[in-house]
Amino acid sequence: MKKLLLLLLVSFNFSFAQTKDEIEIRKVMDDFMGCIKTRDEAKYLSLFQEPVLWTGIYKDRTQAKRLEKNPKADDYFADDYKAFIKSFKDDKSEEKFDNIKIVEDGAIASANFDYSFWYNGKMENWGKEIWTLMKINGTWKITSVTFSMDLTKYFTQPSLNERTKK
Repeated sequence: MKKLLLLLLVSFNFSFAQTKDEIEIRKVMDDFMGCIKTRDEAKYLSLFQEPVLWTGIYKDRTQAKRLEKNPKADDYFADDYKAFIKSFKDDKSEEKFDNIKIVEDGAIASANFDYSFWYNGKMENWGKEIWTLMKINGTWKITSVTFSMDLTKYFTQPSLNERTKK
């Protein structure tokens, strides 16, 4: 019985084992979040490889609310990762990631996750985010950022438990 229990515990631990590349990609994600909080522009810029696609889209329900106020409001936008980091004028902004899923083959990767964007301790928006990354000269670099967005003034983010139910 003890051997069976030990075998189950070892198997369970291996099912959650991360590859070296997954650990490195999570470090890129941690650095990204840290750079927003500290406004470390130089480190932030080093996380990317040109050209970088940066696009977002409002979720249908948030877009419907936006259209009530402005019937010509676009539902999607393209931005620039450089402009994003320059937009922070103080240390009150923060982005948080959870529900992270990484798929990689040692050369390319995708990181899919839930995010929430905070200002001065208050969540402003949230949604899903997808990055593509490439391992260039041994270092993982972000090549695209695509995200959906709900505004918290209209819709609150469900709990992690609710978001991970299938």
